[in-house]
Amino acid sequence: MPGVILRSLIGQKCAGMQVVRALCGSLAAELCIVDPSGKVLLGELPGDVSGAAPHYPIVAGESEIGSVIGTDPQSPVFAKLLSHLAERESEQRALASETLTLYREIHLIEQLSEELAALLNVSAISETALAHAKRLIPATHGAVFVTDGTEARLKMAATFSGSGDPSQDNGTMLKPDSLFVASVLDRITAEIVNDCAEDPRALGMEQGLTSLILAPLRTGQSIEGVIVLANTGDCAPYSAANLKLLNTIALQTGTAIRNATLCAQMVESAAARAAYTAELQAASSVQQMLLQSASRPTPGFHVDSVYVPASEVGGDFFFVQPGPDGSLLAIIGDVSGKGLTAAMRVSMILGVLRRETSDDPAEILFNLNNALVAQGQLGFTTACSMRISSTGQFTFANAGHIAPYLSGLEMTSDSALPLGIVPDQIYQPVKGTLRPQERIVLLSDGVPEARSHTNELFGFDRLLDLTRLSAEEIAGAAKDFGQEDDITVLTLKLAG
Repeated sequence: MPGVILRSLIGQKCAGMQVVRALCGSLAAELCIVDPSGKVLLGELPGDVSGAAPHYPIVAGESEIGSVIGTDPQSPVFAKLLSHLAERESEQRALASETLTLYREIHLIEQLSEELAALLNVSAISETALAHAKRLIPATHGAVFVTDGTEARLKMAATFSGSGDPSQDNGTMLKPDSLFVASVLDRITAEIVNDCAEDPRALGMEQGLTSLILAPLRTGQSIEGVIVLANTGDCAPYSAANLKLLNTIALQTGTAIRNATLCAQMVESAAARAAYTAELQAASSVQQMLLQSASRPTPGFHVDSVYVPASEVGGDFFFVQPGPDGSLLAIIGDVSGKGLTAAMRVSMILGVLRRETSDDPAEILFNLNNALVAQGQLGFTTACSMRISSTGQFTFANAGHIAPYLSGLEMTSDSALPLGIVPDQIYQPVKGTLRPQERIVLLSDGVPEARSHTNELFGFDRLLDLTRLSAEEIAGAAKDFGQEDDITVLTLKLAG
């Protein structure tokens, strides 16, 4: 139990101080309390100190923490009272210390659970679990072994050693083929071994260990591996409390490893399948919601949008939002590639556009280009950005996208590279005026690249004739002709 100091027991802040001092005063005058060194803490030494004044020990546990010196017949009773108070104080301290330890352990285990839930890598899970186990349970060495695929063999996923370098401690390190580990796997039961040298299962390197504690990483009927802690030298033996803690850590670790394994298997299975039916349908719903949220009401304008992906998810995107001055900002684009990869890039681009603070079309493309370049080699993206004032004055910039159309006429601009290829690309703005009853059409290459069953392209000639129509009519004509790629059409008009 935590040591009790006699001075603190009868000090001013002690709850029983007043009682102790009152009792001391009620007894004979020549009575005092001294610490183990003989220093007087309360009362006065009897006059004849050199005489055989009786000493009555004050004991807490197995330790003598002071004495009562006095000739009063009640002196031994007073010493026993102080011993009782010391025992109570010691027990309270022990309880407080145990409560604090339990709270710390619960906190660390809760923290471990949160950390493991965020990990999907077996090595990271194993290293995190082993680090927490080392913080809670004394050990000079430790390891996590996990099952190796369908062969039901074990491989090391994480380890630590006293020197910090496992290669320097091979004489005391456990291996996946350890008989101790095999025994735990066979019985699916945690175990403490506090006499490794005498245990017949200890072979070679393991004979240098003094104590060992192991727990299986299990989830239901499935065994994911074993976590092991070990000590060398004069370290204290492991206890049942240590085993309970390691079992708790092992259960959480086994569940996390199982989840990570299942996740990896799902990813591999999805990559091998020809169609991503369930995943693509979910991604399609998310993408549709993202695109819907990317188009906000624009007072003063009529905006029609049609998005028809070629499969469950597509690589086209559009973004429409009103400006504080009554203007309208519209952006349309197309990322390279298809499927989930393209859809994820679309989501990232929409996120960048939502955070964009500029209303200048050329600057918006400049910032988006640098954001895509910073993401690494993710392919390229074509885009056209346009801002229209409430009076019809507009500015647009183009990054390798199909040019916009104004009432059936193509609006040309300086050629520029698509987004995501080179940093700091400058995009030149083009200005114009949108008059009442006129319509601007922004569209993706899925319209002119529609292909009939006879392999004939829809082409730009047909497109030119359609750009005076509504977004629904343009998209419907291309789809009926023979859709091969995502089709996106935006039409913009002044209201009134």
